Amino acid sequence: MTEGKPNWYPMWKELGIDIEKHDQLLAVLPDIYQAVYLDTQDNRPEGMKFFDFVVGDIHGIRISELKEAKNQGKIIVGTYCLYIPEEIINALDGICIGLCGGTNFSNYAIEDLIPINVCPLIKSALGFGFGNICPYYKMTDILIGETTCDGKKKAWEILSKNKPVYVLETPQCKSRKQARDHYIQELKDLIIKLEEISSRSINLDKLKRSMDLIRKKRTQLKRVYETRKLDPPPISGKDALLVSQVAFYDDPNRQIEMVGNLADELEEKNEKGFGVVEKGTKR
Repeated sequence: MTEGKPNWYPMWKELGIDIEKHDQLLAVLPDIYQAVYLDTQDNRPEGMKFFDFVVGDIHGIRISELKEAKNQGKIIVGTYCLYIPEEIINALDGICIGLCGGTNFSNYAIEDLIPINVCPLIKSALGFGFGNICPYYKMTDILIGETTCDGKKKAWEILSKNKPVYVLETPQCKSRKQARDHYIQELKDLIIKLEEISSRSINLDKLKRSMDLIRKKRTQLKRVYETRKLDPPPISGKDALLVSQVAFYDDPNRQIEMVGNLADELEEKNEKGFGVVEKGTKR
């Protein structure tokens, strides 16, 4: 899954990546991926080959695209939660990147800064930030955090020592009018902040186009998720999760195409009665 890749080392060094630690991280990925996704699954959809390719060069091609986007004056915004509206970022010609928090490899970089009983998600995300091993983190111009848990509230305080951070106050209750009004005002303030750092302005037409684009992406993702309800399912749970993970940082237009192609294949397999497991298999 790694053959024939360009030499990305000059780009990583330019970003300030810790090459030794980064090499250690990338060295284990091929074998783990092979064992988890390839060797243990039969009848994988052909459409998953695109996602295999993406993971096979996870810190290469997409990072080079982000680098080119920055050279064109676009802002790269790092987020950690779906409560941060990708539509607003996209409407300002920015790029929204969901950042890492899924492996304990990075914990070494943060152990002296946080208590040992902090949740693994926070440890991982902070470690990728302070450990200089995540090119996506390095590419961001600003991080947008949210107040969904106490651990994250503390995390943004710590991360702000390393990178500009804007915290979107998310209400703890969604059923009260004052909570809704507060959240709407928070989104308006977020727009002001992003307009400031992007030197661009948002308008209704831009926002509508952005909402339409992101809605199309999510529609294709939902098509894939819906096939998981079928018996037999034409895609495994871990492959469906992989599709979701790639969607957090890949180009929305490309995702609409590639996830849409995968959804077409899965729906066709269902019509023919094909699945990745036998009918009636327990989930």
